[in-house]
Amino acid sequence: MITAPATAAEALTGLARVRPAGWLATPMPADPAALLARARQALADDHPGVLGRVSVVSARYTAAVFAVHRAEGSLVLKLHADAAAYAGETLAYALLADTAPVTLLYAEGESSLSLLLEYLPEPVDWTRTGMPAVLAESVAAVHTASLRLSDYVAEAMADFSLVALHGAPAPAWITNPAAYGEVLAAHQDAYGPTLVPLGHLDLKPEHLRQRADGQVVLLDVESVRPDVTGLIDLVTLPTVLRQAGHELSPARVLDLYLEATAARGASWTAASLKAALRAYAAATGLESLHGLDR
Repeated sequence: MITAPATAAEALTGLARVRPAGWLATPMPADPAALLARARQALADDHPGVLGRVSVVSARYTAAVFAVHRAEGSLVLKLHADAAAYAGETLAYALLADTAPVTLLYAEGESSLSLLLEYLPEPVDWTRTGMPAVLAESVAAVHTASLRLSDYVAEAMADFSLVALHGAPAPAWITNPAAYGEVLAAHQDAYGPTLVPLGHLDLKPEHLRQRADGQVVLLDVESVRPDVTGLIDLVTLPTVLRQAGHELSPARVLDLYLEATAARGASWTAASLKAALRAYAAATGLESLHGLDR
């Protein structure tokens, strides 16, 4: 199941698969007081040394985010209502923490399905020189992260590598398995057989933050999956950049992505990447590539 983020829906028309209402048995409570009570209980149960005032940052059906305000430095507490989403996000951090510019994960709480994360209140200055390239580089770092895994983690993720996926049945959300096979084959040509094709970032301008030293960091990696591939994020890049005030041609966006992935070990060409994009659209039902394939 893929659900397009609201800001990327324009770019992903035809691909989103919306879950039916009521699919989650125990969703996050809608009442603010109940949300705060749940957050305080999670801290007490799984993070007893973390004390401070708690405030709600965001809340939705499947998850809620809180700030824990402490004199020694604030933290972010994220609670999941869905155990599979919690497991997926903890796995994403395990894969990306040392290889891509993502939020730091400090602690996990399995009983409360909670994560303690780095607090990054400073939004990115999108007027900074070169921000489109910075975004492309950040996304490419995620897409190529599995090329830089330790031997132990790479071995643990072997069942999700390109060579393993290529020999397995296509995921249920794929509408054209043959075209999906072309997508995987193109990735294998570009990266080699051991890549775990991570993709499906929840890209939106507000999900980029910066640290005090100016480093740009991607927030919210819970949706990253090892079967969607990074092409879904490439398709959303022009839309996200336009929302952030950068109107780039599709050709320029494609060039930025080619440069960023090449710097991290990929061997895409413009022709092979465009062919992969066309196969991806055929495999998923995506209605438009927004000029990226021309």
